[in-house]
Amino acid sequence: EAPNPMSTIRLLFSRRYWWQTLIVLLAMAVMAGLGQWQLARLEQRRASNAELLVKLQTEALVVTSAALPESPDALEDRLAVVTGEYDFARQIAVQGQFSEQSPGYWLLTPLRIDGSGGDVILVNRGWIPAAEGAAGDWSAFDEAPDQPVRGYLQRSRKMPDGSTSVVPADVVNGWWRVDIEAIQSQMPYPLLPVALQVAPDESRGRDELPRRVPVDFDLSEGSHMIYAIQWYAFALIAGIVYVAVLRRRETGATDGK
Repeated sequence: EAPNPMSTIRLLFSRRYWWQTLIVLLAMAVMAGLGQWQLARLEQRRASNAELLVKLQTEALVVTSAALPESPDALEDRLAVVTGEYDFARQIAVQGQFSEQSPGYWLLTPLRIDGSGGDVILVNRGWIPAAEGAAGDWSAFDEAPDQPVRGYLQRSRKMPDGSTSVVPADVVNGWWRVDIEAIQSQMPYPLLPVALQVAPDESRGRDELPRRVPVDFDLSEGSHMIYAIQWYAFALIAGIVYVAVLRRRETGATDGK
């Protein structure tokens, strides 16, 4: 015999079970809320992906001075070109970087922007092996920018808590992140609030150093939809199991009389 919906409702909110039912309903509401939160995260991810696609399809920004058209956050991953002269005497290395599972450094070189009146942008020229980074003599990697340097703008990387990095004792190769504000304290000229990560060039040898570091453009939607479905399923299963347990308990009690 099919269960009577009204009798089930009366059972759920009876004097004996109402408080248990309330707890289960609250738990189901929390799980459904987490599912809704994952859907909201999915919409945010889709909006972010759409913005990134627009950036990638936009003509390269020509950087000529510190007067940037948008904020550093808005310029993140924007294709850009800069013309200038490298200051190899003040380049630094960022440790803890890997290329094909080999440890090493990113080599960051200040670039004096032509016609800017002294503005400088940090350029991530690529990866070098750990042994080369520790040496601190990188003249073998000098390269003359006989054409505009082309790459993707990257904002300054702060500490996990959002604070500026502590300046390391070794200001040449003791850095752990491209924290422009911290690096600025060691430079005699103003740095732009964004860095330029040089884009890989097909005409350049694959193993030529510094090895260009490609920007990781993640346009996937992540696992938000899967997580949302899971949370909604958990809420539904919790309700079904709870009702089934109560009905079985009441049936057993009736049969035992």
